[in-house]
Amino acid sequence: MKKNMISLAVAATVLGAAAAQAGQYVNPDKTGEVLLFPFYNADNGNATNMHIVNTTGAVKAVKIRFVEYKNSDEVLDFNLYLSPKDHFAFGVIKDPNGTGGAIITSDNSCTVPALGSANGAFAGSTTANADGSTTRVQPFVNYQYANTKDVDSSIERTLTGHVEVIEMGVVANVDAKKGAHAAFATHGATGVPASCAGLDASWAAGTWATNAAAGISAPTGGLYGLSYHINVEAAAAFGFEPTALEDWAKGASHTNPGSLSPSITAGVQTAALQHGPGGDQHVELTFNSGIEATSAALQTASISNDVSLNSAIGGMTDWVVSFPTKRAHVDVATKADVVPPFTGNWLGSTGTTTKKEQPACEPVTIGQWDREEAFTANENGFSPSPAATTTTICNEVAVIAMGTGTTSALSVTTGLTNLSFPYADGWQSMSFTQTMQNAEETTNVNGVPAVGFAAYKVNNGAMSYGNAAEHKTSTVVSGSAAVLPN
Repeated sequence: MKKNMISLAVAATVLGAAAAQAGQYVNPDKTGEVLLFPFYNADNGNATNMHIVNTTGAVKAVKIRFVEYKNSDEVLDFNLYLSPKDHFAFGVIKDPNGTGGAIITSDNSCTVPALGSANGAFAGSTTANADGSTTRVQPFVNYQYANTKDVDSSIERTLTGHVEVIEMGVVANVDAKKGAHAAFATHGATGVPASCAGLDASWAAGTWATNAAAGISAPTGGLYGLSYHINVEAAAAFGFEPTALEDWAKGASHTNPGSLSPSITAGVQTAALQHGPGGDQHVELTFNSGIEATSAALQTASISNDVSLNSAIGGMTDWVVSFPTKRAHVDVATKADVVPPFTGNWLGSTGTTTKKEQPACEPVTIGQWDREEAFTANENGFSPSPAATTTTICNEVAVIAMGTGTTSALSVTTGLTNLSFPYADGWQSMSFTQTMQNAEETTNVNGVPAVGFAAYKVNNGAMSYGNAAEHKTSTVVSGSAAVLPN
């Protein structure tokens, strides 16, 4: 998403030849140890197809986590074992046997548990196809938020959200039989791994059941992702890519498939930020926690992008704005407990008689321009809004249809908001005044950690055309810490 990085070459030049990469950063080369997909959508006939690719010659252990749009509650995760040069393809769809989201795949790459397995009230299904392939469907679940704390425990809450992909480590063989993990995961000449069952057995009662770190070394990155949102009935598709974080991991962190770890909170406590005019300066900052460092790497003082509502071509525009680290900052009891740069806390249930949600909303300033520099400061806010007099953005995945009362270019209704735009064509910025300090309290990183894209749709009779463009961002760092020029 953001072009924030400090390369090894720059580090060696500025800090000395022996220096190593000192902090996690957003890699403009689009590969990394962590991939953050800003959006999935299984609402209203939509599907989101996703690919995860291992560009290296090593076997990788990867955690894939799907989280819903309101408070980033987990709705499914599993371990994925990628063969060298492997390509794992899957889709997020509406559950064929339910009303929530689900993952569907015919890919042969090994997962533990195997997709299509039992999972309480949301059991998966496995179908053998005539061509010899197997289609597996695994529904999303509401177990993490179906409790007395949340008013909304509906499974429909899983229809939109975002995805974390975290490399846990490089897999090697431990012994020739029970611990031949790398060999088990590696595809043979037929395109099928040697023994996904061997990996499963290792977790059940084998090597990994007693020592999850056996044969696992530190992550080396090299993962990339690709995604496209598609709606067949609306005849439109929109492609987008995840944000890639490099040098994120503290070391190997191979966990049981049933574990909530590792999560996006578990990265190193240092971030390397490139900023200034043209990104010609960089600074390395240490924070009090890994999640604050990850937030700093993603932080932006503004996002900007086009808006097209031209009725002559049936123009429609949605903005997707996601906050992949927000939950760790705001899922707290009181506003006093919120971790900067965020300012509002999430409460799934408030009130003693009539229960309601208190979303974690953040103030935002919106500027809108047409193609000839006409300007509007939008003070009306989003609709619906928890506070009509304040322009705020609330959900952890916000889908915003541009234009008052308009429908969504992405065919979304779950969690959809609207924002008025006074021109047929132009551009828009969202500016954030929030700030976060480093551990030494000497330097401010301004804005909020936000990723996403704008989706443009053109309706031409029975046909539609879709395009997506990543948001443009702005890293602003201020304070007394030394800022080193490239």
